[in-house]
Amino acid sequence: MANLTFQYLPCYTVGPDAYERVPEVCAKYGKKAVAVGGHRALAAAKPFIEKAIKDSGIEIIDYVWYGGEASLENAEMVANTESYKNADMVFGFGGGKALDTCKYACAIIDKKPLFTFPTIAATCAPASAEAIMYYPNGEARDTYQCGRPAEHIFINTDIIAQAPDLYLWAGIGDTMAKHFETELAARDRKVSFKQALGVEIGTMCYKPLVKYGAKAIEDCKNNTSSEELEQIALTNIITTGTVSALVGVTINSNIAHSLCYGLTVLPQVEKNHLHGEVVSYCTLVLLFADGQDDKVDELYPLYKAINLPTKLSQLEVTREELGPVIEKALSVEDINFVPYKVTEKMLYDAIDKLEEYNKTH
Repeated sequence: MANLTFQYLPCYTVGPDAYERVPEVCAKYGKKAVAVGGHRALAAAKPFIEKAIKDSGIEIIDYVWYGGEASLENAEMVANTESYKNADMVFGFGGGKALDTCKYACAIIDKKPLFTFPTIAATCAPASAEAIMYYPNGEARDTYQCGRPAEHIFINTDIIAQAPDLYLWAGIGDTMAKHFETELAARDRKVSFKQALGVEIGTMCYKPLVKYGAKAIEDCKNNTSSEELEQIALTNIITTGTVSALVGVTINSNIAHSLCYGLTVLPQVEKNHLHGEVVSYCTLVLLFADGQDDKVDELYPLYKAINLPTKLSQLEVTREELGPVIEKALSVEDINFVPYKVTEKMLYDAIDKLEEYNKTH
């Protein structure tokens, strides 16, 4: 193989009229598209996409439910439909699981050009080149590399504004960790050009959240598309997806996500709390563990304003339950992507410090 480096990055259109560019962007890929997604996502987006492609020469030949879970079985089901086989391209609508199903089908089973249409702004799935897949029962299975992101991402902010604000809220929580984890993982190690670029872009994974997050959540609650909501949608989807693509696996996450995986061993956390919600709490633990107390001061007002968790009780967890949590966190591979050894005492001390911080702020 040639000695070279290549990188695909997300391309996107954003705004209330984002779908209007579909004919221009997609025409060179063919005329027949199959729309794949969740029932609610397809229902929400259908009037917008049908209006956008009317008289354009592009036709949606079918609307296909993705199956309800991001599983290999559902991806096979989608790829084996006659409409998928007859389509020139795939339009994926919905959130992470629907779009990851589309990515797996289009990249691994039966290659088709894929365009993503996120209807919520909870994850970077519309822009990432990875498919996180599960078993049919919902148990985590594996992460599959798709080689490149979707050909284009169409982010209709009117549709995202109509979605429950819970998704935007969880997206803020998950995105919050990206800069702090990548910066920590890259510290004191030799990184490539694109990894260094990703780490620098990562600052945009938290600064817009601090500036626009509270207003964006309020606007989403009121089903109002706004500049602030657009900023947060782009941060949750495009910025995070771009950073992940650039930094690679070994710089992508560490303490916050490892502790999150640890907390999910507790049934009440797994059942009652969203991934991004838990990660947001773990980001504060990371900052105290790493001695970045000033960053906690910077983030804390946003956490309080939009009710992200800042203490164990908000996750229904007691200190006495942390034994298996810490054990699991220290066993996850991501915990090794730190420039020093993370210990049990370090995590306990950071958690305790955060508990005390809540009492005085």
